[in-house]
Amino acid sequence: MKINQPADAHRGIFTPARIIVIGLGLILAIVAGARYLRSPEASPESAGQTQTIAAPEAMPSAPVKNGPSDAKNATGRIRVPSVIMDTAFPLLEGKNLRIKDYAGKIVILDIWATWCGPCRVEIPHLIDLAREFRSQGVEVIGLTTEDPDTDRKKVEAFVREFKIEYPIGFARGEFARFLLQGQDIIPQTYVIGRDGYLVRRFIGFNAQTSPPQLRTAIEEAVAMK
Repeated sequence: MKINQPADAHRGIFTPARIIVIGLGLILAIVAGARYLRSPEASPESAGQTQTIAAPEAMPSAPVKNGPSDAKNATGRIRVPSVIMDTAFPLLEGKNLRIKDYAGKIVILDIWATWCGPCRVEIPHLIDLAREFRSQGVEVIGLTTEDPDTDRKKVEAFVREFKIEYPIGFARGEFARFLLQGQDIIPQTYVIGRDGYLVRRFIGFNAQTSPPQLRTAIEEAVAMK
């Protein structure tokens, strides 16, 4: 038997009051979803800051680790460990060099590679800074993480293409591991003062924020007596 319902029974399902309640529910759901998408945990910008080579921010890092007996000066800066200062590395032209050979100079030590996109963006800035601050005792040194036996010609071609004037060498093995300090990100850039103490260390490169940050660190190093 078919039971006939009153004609107005279906109309009561979508009364004005129910429409308002349903609408409010949809609005709350949309707002909650938007708040989640904007949260730092879900933001792709914040998630990529320290985990990709093209880091959105070039960040000053914690001081370079030198074991349990880190040597600090009166300003609280850390002495760059001897494994970095004293280790000889081969230059592109063949001879060996050490960072301590630049004693009394401010050293901008850049760890890079020809295949690294952010490195390609950073290097023209380093070339300009090397020219600008050379008369104030600033020396730029670039150390690629590539293999001097298999990648030398590639690095030579890169140096010619970018017209790099400062010394280019190779960082391999334990030396490279100490320079990178457990961070699998390049470029990494050290600003080392005349006294062998670390002024700043940057991880990654951002075209907007990194150049002024690096310039400020160099100017800070120059001002130190």
